[in-house]
Amino acid sequence: MKENILLLLQIITVDFFTAFGLYSLFFLLLSIFIKNVVLYKIDNEAIKFISFVGVVYFIVWIIGLFVFYAESNTEEQNIMLNRMFGKYWFGIWTQPILWFLVTQLLRVKRIYKNIFLRILFSFMLIISIERFILLTISFHRDYLPSSWTIYNDLDIYPSNFILAVFCKIIVFFFFAGIYYAITSQFKMFQKKKAE
Repeated sequence: MKENILLLLQIITVDFFTAFGLYSLFFLLLSIFIKNVVLYKIDNEAIKFISFVGVVYFIVWIIGLFVFYAESNTEEQNIMLNRMFGKYWFGIWTQPILWFLVTQLLRVKRIYKNIFLRILFSFMLIISIERFILLTISFHRDYLPSSWTIYNDLDIYPSNFILAVFCKIIVFFFFAGIYYAITSQFKMFQKKKAE
């Protein structure tokens, strides 16, 4: 059960939050040159979808806390409670609450139309606090520049990176389209039921 929850949280953060952040930057760049109503409708649906995913993420994260606590032995439970409510409690709570708040604030029209906030929220969804700390530590003055290589161990080349980003955005749009189809069918069903 723990592995399934961790996998689901990883899928949400990597494939949805990161993809939406990348999409938002692409949308803002594209909206400078193209003023099309369809483009803004797609953006509106993407925002609705990421707000829904933010709620799902937070619910799964809370359920995960209870599952991890229930499946742990007494010593691990004490360690977990100490981490969650002890001296460094903010290390556990900050990132999930931040992602939840960012995705829910995007529901407000004045916020998602504000270009500065949209760029800020995009970077908050792309770069987690953990990644930010790792990047900061990597560029520390004691870190040796001679070992700054990307291509040796990771097999990450610019063409692979661009393809991976493109695939993430396509997967995001696929699931956003499914979400749109389900919600539009649900709205039509409620409209027929009301008549």
